[in-house]
Amino acid sequence: MARKKPPEEHENLERWLVSYGDFITLLFATFVVLYALAQVDATDFAKLEESLKNAFSQNTLLDGQQSIMDGSQSLFDQQQANSFIPSLMLEYISPKYEEDSFSEIEASIKELKETGELEGISSKMTDKGLLLTFDDKYLFAPGSAYLDTKAQKLLDKVGVLICKKFVLHSMRVEGHTDSQPINSDKFPSNWELSGARACSVVRYMISRFKFSPNLFTAIGYADTRPLETSKSPKDPANRRVEILILKNSYKNSYETTKTSALSLSKSQQEAIQKQREQVIAAVEQDSISPAARKLLEENKARVAKQKSEKLSEKNLELYENVGNDSATKNDMPVVERRVIKLNSKLPDDEDFGL
Repeated sequence: MARKKPPEEHENLERWLVSYGDFITLLFATFVVLYALAQVDATDFAKLEESLKNAFSQNTLLDGQQSIMDGSQSLFDQQQANSFIPSLMLEYISPKYEEDSFSEIEASIKELKETGELEGISSKMTDKGLLLTFDDKYLFAPGSAYLDTKAQKLLDKVGVLICKKFVLHSMRVEGHTDSQPINSDKFPSNWELSGARACSVVRYMISRFKFSPNLFTAIGYADTRPLETSKSPKDPANRRVEILILKNSYKNSYETTKTSALSLSKSQQEAIQKQREQVIAAVEQDSISPAARKLLEENKARVAKQKSEKLSEKNLELYENVGNDSATKNDMPVVERRVIKLNSKLPDDEDFGL
């Protein structure tokens, strides 16, 4: 007797609803976050960060991707790091913004050094963040922790580059000396001297650019951290001050995770931002922009070229005719008469098209 064929299982044609429901939920969460970002007040940044960590680290349809707070691409990585005063939230959670800003600061320092606007400073990207190294002789006199006017102007130029991009990032300021001993009433050893120099820089950056004090750590290393390129601990090159702008991913390990800026109201934040803008405008007004400096150099080169002792034969003949023949002078265009009458000693290859 033939075995009875079992009934066919009913195919579930509505399985797509599960995926569709997950997609709609994630889409809704995305718009909620975007709406929250439209509110500039940073009071709840810490809570939002924790919520985002929990939400995006759960297993979903996108299993295998890292949390955005662990260094992967965030919702805001499409943004460019080119705003004058960046969005606090963008700085707070976007690794892409952080990376672009580090690169822009490095490029700006290089450009200012090439144009002569900055001296005695170098920049290097490290695993922990962007390291800015100041040659000690450009900041402090021997055996001193006092910032004179020249040193303050140098810190102003660097501070402007930092606060245009970072106002929530932790920074470590490290003082270093060589191994030459010091023994004074104020600084019994290089430990006190290196620490005092780091504190001087921190104090100036806070008062000048209105950074939150708990963003900074001041450290004195004395002569215990010589440069890798130095020949010995006595090498004068070891006398330096370094500012390390830490990546957000390192702040949990090295510095405090909270900043007083997060507890400020929207109006307080705007007031501080306005003060920073005024300082930035004042610093930039005192210095020549790279474009203006380039134009100035081109003008100097053109003037030097025009100081040649020779006139081309064609221009010399025209110059003499203009001086002696009024008919010729009256017939010539005003611009050409003016060019020739300048008696500017044009070089042989310059005829102004006449």
